[in-house]
This record gives sequence, structure tokens and C-alpha cells, in this order.
Amino acid sequence: MASVTVFFTLAVARGARDEQGNHPADFIRAIVWDKKAELMARYLHKGSLVGVEGRLQSYARENGEGQRRTELEVVAQNIIFLESQKVYEFRQGQKAQRAGGGDAGSGFTQGDPFDPEKKDVAIPEEDLPF
Repeated sequence: MASVTVFFTLAVARGARDEQGNHPADFIRAIVWDKKAELMARYLHKGSLVGVEGRLQSYARENGEGQRRTELEVVAQNIIFLESQKVYEFRQGQKAQRAGGGDAGSGFTQGDPFDPEKKDVAIPEEDLPF
């Protein structure tokens, strides 16, 4: 059986927004093989939330001007799907509505859970399970 290899790019948000309100990100090349690669190719899409465990690997290559460059990539050893297909589709629909200026209608919106400007929710102490 032929080995399946998937190269992909991880977009890793830096956390703080820039002056224009965008979340800057670093884009890191990654690689995964075999069964994990098959699952990624089948179930993940651009923008899917995943957790990646692995190791860094460096390699040397020549760029278009003949200069030798050292590159880093993540060799993924474990991929964790952080959302279901339904949640992914919901997020994409929310993005499309915001881009089109439409109203969400349902009253429920799912924002960025890592947004540093997001306000904490106050939970009364008597509601805590511990």
C-alpha cells in the first residue's frame, strides 16, 4: 500500500490584534503521513481548527536566486480535530454573514474564543460545581 503524505500550512494566531483590528498570524509548513494524512484530507478544510503535536525539522534548499536557505517545518505526530464538521460549517456561515453584512438572526454568535478583548462571563459562586 502506498504511503499518503499531506503537506499543509498551519496558521498560528499571535493573539493581539493589529491597528486595523486583524489578528496577525504566523504560517508554518507542516507534514503528516499515512492514516492521519488520509483523515486530514478527508475531513479537514481550510480554516478548520486543529491541534498539532510533533517535532520541528529543519532542511536546506536553494531559492530562485541560487541562495541556500534553511527552512523549518513541523513533522506532525498527532493531529487533534478541535471542532466537528457542523461547527466548522456554522463558523463559515457566520463569516459569510458578517462579510455580507447580514444579520445572524438566531441571536447566537460564536466569536473567537481566544480574543483577548472578549469580556469574561461572571458566574455566581453558588453555581460553581466545586
